[in-house]
Amino acid sequence: MLVQLSRKIDALYGAPPAPDGINDFELETFSEKRTTSPEEQLPKPVGNPVSLSPDEAPAIPAEGSGDRPEPGTVGDLFTGLAQRPTLADSLAKSRNRGPLREIIPLNDKFLYLKVLFSEDHHLYEKTLSDLQSLPTMQDAEKYLALHFPTWELSSPAVQKFLSRLEDVF
Repeated sequence: MLVQLSRKIDALYGAPPAPDGINDFELETFSEKRTTSPEEQLPKPVGNPVSLSPDEAPAIPAEGSGDRPEPGTVGDLFTGLAQRPTLADSLAKSRNRGPLREIIPLNDKFLYLKVLFSEDHHLYEKTLSDLQSLPTMQDAEKYLALHFPTWELSSPAVQKFLSRLEDVF
């Protein structure tokens, strides 16, 4: 078995070189102590080097010139992005502006009718029209505190209703 293994290794090393004199791989063993100079560690250029005349050479800006300074870190590349408003910011400003009746989804309407208004459709509609006529969110909160003192502020339905109300103001 050792002899067969030796033959396979010899066959690998004895294989003819690939076209253009480039081998597919190079096997390096750990028993060899090989030191390389810094020049040998640099990648070798691929293909033929192209020489350009000074007229054809690409223009490389001098260091320190140009409109933007050279960034020192990756974080420096993104500093300008933090100052610009995000898509979420612009959507938050423009979302749900309009009458309260129109911005409340149907599922939420049924939730509010059942949990907050005890399935009294007339009370729900009157409350929405009264809230819509108020100028500020503080006035709307005073109205709700006066007319619905039994509402538990920590309940999810009340929190959802108040967040929809904030979208109107």
